[in-house]
Amino acid sequence: MALQFIFGNPGSGKSHYLYEHIIRESMKHPDTNYIILVPEQFTMQTQKELVLRHPRHGIMNIDVLSFARLAFRVLEETGNGSREILDDEGKNLILRRLAGKKEDSLKVLKGNIKKPGYISEVKSVISELTQYNISPDGMDDMITEADESSYLAWKLKDIQVMYQAFEEYLADKYITKEEILDILCNVMDKSRMLKDSVIALDGFTGFTPLQNKVLGEMLHHCQKVMITVTMDKREDPYVMKDKYQLFALSKQMVTSLVRIAVEKKVLVEEPVCLYQEPIWRFRNAPALAFLEKELFRYSGRTYREKQSNVRIYAATNPRMEVECAAQRIRFLIRKKEYRYREIAVIASDMNLYADEIEKTFREYEIPVFMDYKRNVLLNSFVEYIRSLLAMAEQNFSAESVFRFLRTDLTGFTGEELDLLENYVLALGIRGYKKWQEKWIRRAKDTTEEDLEVLNHLRVRFVEKTEDLVFVLKQRQKTVRDVTLAICEFLEKEEIQKRVKVLENQFTEAGELALAKEYAQIYRVVMELFDKFVSLLGDERIALKEYRELLDAGMEEARIGVIPPSLDEVMAGDIERTRLKDIRALILLGVNDSLIPGNASAGGLISDRDRERFEERGIALAPGTREKSYIQKFYLYLHMTKPTEELMLTYSKVSADGKSRRAAYLIGDLKRMYTKLPVFNMDKYGMETKEMLPQTGIGSLIEGLQNPKKMEEGSWQELYRWYCAQEDWSEKVHDLARISRYRRPEDDLTLQTARKLYGDWAPSISRLEKFAACACAHFLTYGLRLKEREVYEFAALDFGNIFHKALEKYARRVEREGLEWTEVTKEQQEQFASESVDESIVDYSNTVIYSSARNAYIVPRMKRMMNRTVWAMTKQLRKGSFKPEGYEVSFGSGKIDRIDTCETEDQVYVKILDYKTGAKSFDMAAFYHGLQMQLVVYMEEAVRLEERKHPGKKIVPAGIFYYRMKDPIVGKELDEEKLEEAILKELRLDGIIRQEDAVIQRLDADFSGNSLVIPAGKTKSGYSKASKMLLPEEFDAVLTYAEKRRTDLQGAMYRGKAEALPYEMGTQNGCTYCPYRDICGFDEQIEGYEYRKLEKLPKEIVMEKIMAKLEEDKFYLFAWIGIVLNALTLLGIGGIVAVGVYGL
Repeated sequence: MALQFIFGNPGSGKSHYLYEHIIRESMKHPDTNYIILVPEQFTMQTQKELVLRHPRHGIMNIDVLSFARLAFRVLEETGNGSREILDDEGKNLILRRLAGKKEDSLKVLKGNIKKPGYISEVKSVISELTQYNISPDGMDDMITEADESSYLAWKLKDIQVMYQAFEEYLADKYITKEEILDILCNVMDKSRMLKDSVIALDGFTGFTPLQNKVLGEMLHHCQKVMITVTMDKREDPYVMKDKYQLFALSKQMVTSLVRIAVEKKVLVEEPVCLYQEPIWRFRNAPALAFLEKELFRYSGRTYREKQSNVRIYAATNPRMEVECAAQRIRFLIRKKEYRYREIAVIASDMNLYADEIEKTFREYEIPVFMDYKRNVLLNSFVEYIRSLLAMAEQNFSAESVFRFLRTDLTGFTGEELDLLENYVLALGIRGYKKWQEKWIRRAKDTTEEDLEVLNHLRVRFVEKTEDLVFVLKQRQKTVRDVTLAICEFLEKEEIQKRVKVLENQFTEAGELALAKEYAQIYRVVMELFDKFVSLLGDERIALKEYRELLDAGMEEARIGVIPPSLDEVMAGDIERTRLKDIRALILLGVNDSLIPGNASAGGLISDRDRERFEERGIALAPGTREKSYIQKFYLYLHMTKPTEELMLTYSKVSADGKSRRAAYLIGDLKRMYTKLPVFNMDKYGMETKEMLPQTGIGSLIEGLQNPKKMEEGSWQELYRWYCAQEDWSEKVHDLARISRYRRPEDDLTLQTARKLYGDWAPSISRLEKFAACACAHFLTYGLRLKEREVYEFAALDFGNIFHKALEKYARRVEREGLEWTEVTKEQQEQFASESVDESIVDYSNTVIYSSARNAYIVPRMKRMMNRTVWAMTKQLRKGSFKPEGYEVSFGSGKIDRIDTCETEDQVYVKILDYKTGAKSFDMAAFYHGLQMQLVVYMEEAVRLEERKHPGKKIVPAGIFYYRMKDPIVGKELDEEKLEEAILKELRLDGIIRQEDAVIQRLDADFSGNSLVIPAGKTKSGYSKASKMLLPEEFDAVLTYAEKRRTDLQGAMYRGKAEALPYEMGTQNGCTYCPYRDICGFDEQIEGYEYRKLEKLPKEIVMEKIMAKLEEDKFYLFAWIGIVLNALTLLGIGGIVAVGVYGL
């Protein structure tokens, strides 16, 4: 009975010494059992190494096992292996189910227990408590230490409830992986395999309390226990001063085992110390030997010689880091005759780098073994099952149905699904009953043939799912019932064959990682279903709970990786991956946020809590701070693994474009090596890169896009090489042609424009769209493209109903023989409410009553309507105008309301346009043709009034938007002030004719700021904020609108249709454009750019309008002069001149 340590630095030959010793001893004592315990992932590699080392190439009395495999062996030998072992998936399932049952008993965890990943946290803390030998009853001490009324105590009580329930559920049926070791301790004395055997442990950095307990029993029953320990010569392995020092893990392991040996009265033999220099691993790399000796020691010593063993690469982003690593690997293979298996890649975060490594290494034809398990939640087969259950639970809502149908495993084509989805969304079909009934309603563009096809697809879908839905809809069902129904559904649908098809497609496409995933996913899911039935089979369950169980199981399910072939690069992460016998190591992602890793997720028990328990002698797993030091130790072990080359890379920018800093490690290395080569990849040209035909094409394209690069000799040489290759020449010529792509001339011919647009005058809103972007106008009115019809109550519907309701209100007032100003408050409310009801009925949009949310809109609309007619009435009472026309139609538009004020010889006209948004009148937008509606409406209203009042002068008084809303104002003490605040919010916005007579009639007696119009008075006249135009300016605006309208119409009929949207200030033509993804507009392509329009103040706009009108007048008279001169020569000039000047 003895314990012996083998101490040595990394690379000193500890494993070599141990294996040679065990082989020699096993040959001397063939009847003694020799057991080598290594971490799980090392078992196969160690067995292979022993076989190769052994003189007879056989290891009859040597076993290589992990702790778990040793436990299984001993339990089988002693007859204690009858209970089934529960894995992490099974734990999650049971805990998820228990959480549902115990929810009412939980105080702190209750609110979070259903969040994704939270059950895994609970599972982790229970596993930790088991590993650290703390039972549910043993938690009482923790609760007492935590102060029973504190938040921590309540949290611990919740964990205790879950832990206790978990233990009770498992009793006599299952054992967990953590409990196996506990059971092993109890039966070890009955094991003949372990009695008087020699145990050797290699590759461990530390042990849990349970593993220590097992080792304690081994010391008692076995002949000898030997352990390799990574330790520096300058350290005292038997003295543990500080848990945050570099070798703290090793010292903790040594001191705890020495303490156990003393307790068991076992001899601790003289250790084997392998501290010779130079260290064997670094005999040919003095720079790496210096690294091993000084890394994280902070002694201040430096390496002053030139060296190439340690090198740093700075890349733009993670993708470039991986590409840089791939190029280096190609170089080492090609120039230095490395084998792929002699190179390893360690990423600081495999979640960030795994996909890039797989993709880039495939491009560079580098075989790679990914020591990384994939999460399966996003796999399409898993999504198929999850969406199937969600669909049943959500009673076939459109979202859930198409989430299921779009998994590519349902047998429907893309075209069939598009047709089905468009119809379902347009008519708001939801609920299983609607899918069972024949569809007879039509959407706008649905034909009779379409309806027949749609019903055929509906029947196919219902027949496919009805048997399963029947089971899922049952009130009394067990886990077994649901699982069996799903499995029968999958069998009927032959889903395994479909998954196999996807696997083959991925294989053909070279997506080998995905092909591996799809090769295993069906088995993984079926095994999970088996666990459902064996663990929870007869439990009654609701569908929602079953879905949560499935998600909990899938969270833990991982796709296993295929063991590495003979010659592959190993890729993994800092903590999980263990490396042996490598010549070069590439460390990716040496950035500040990644090294040390983000260990902020401390789990359910925080760092502070762990420290409190440690002070009171209750041992738990390391906290966040301690983990960062442990990670530093792992980093040290990895960086001292290669025998020839260590390459570190970091990125300046993250994958999502955020700036990144290099990690502290880069600074440490720069201080240690005075001549450390740091390669900035941005500054290196193509001649330094390792290229394959498929990877060099990127550099070729880069040159095609950059004329300066095309002048470089290296790029020209690359181009000539591709052109000379038969497989590539055609592709390269296509790329060259594409690189010269410019914005095409998109204009239509006159004939095409005429056929598309017809001869009628376009509406004002259409002209405004044309002014914003000619391409958007062409797609809307030329090709008549429409957005997908959706069964919803949109802002447009709200506006339409409101407009209709205001018209109905006005007609009702007329029918009652009243003026607006005569309507009482009670009548206002009654008429407004009835108008809204009638408008909703007339609008015939059933969606408004299809949900509680939409139904809420009705009372809201009535409130707004009531507020609107109240405010409008108040505005009319303050002036002399009366409403004359509502929804007045003219050739190409409709005016919401025309108000007039008539005197003996004049008629003043006011235009109102209702807006449910926050639109305001902008003179600059008007000038550029983007906001002409109000002005054109005034032109038409003036013509209309001229016809009505032939003998009177028609005076345009003002053009206004009325913004329909129910404003929120501050609480006022007095009702008068409250009313004033509301009217101020609802004041008209637009342009007023600056005449006292006009302003007097719009708002008879206001001082300060008007509550009716956008005007204000000061002592010296009208305020600068007043939106007014002088009479001649107002008339000029009307004239300019006519001219702009004609110009736009002319350009439209000439076929202008290019994608050149406007940009004015912060607004542009693409912001709300439904075509922005299909029009091809891209500022990076030559010829595509925004038309920059100036955001001008009102005064400058008027100057420009006046100048343009003067210019047009000049050209008109010049043209008339030319015509008169021509006619004079013909002898008829005088007569015509008299006629012209008479005009």
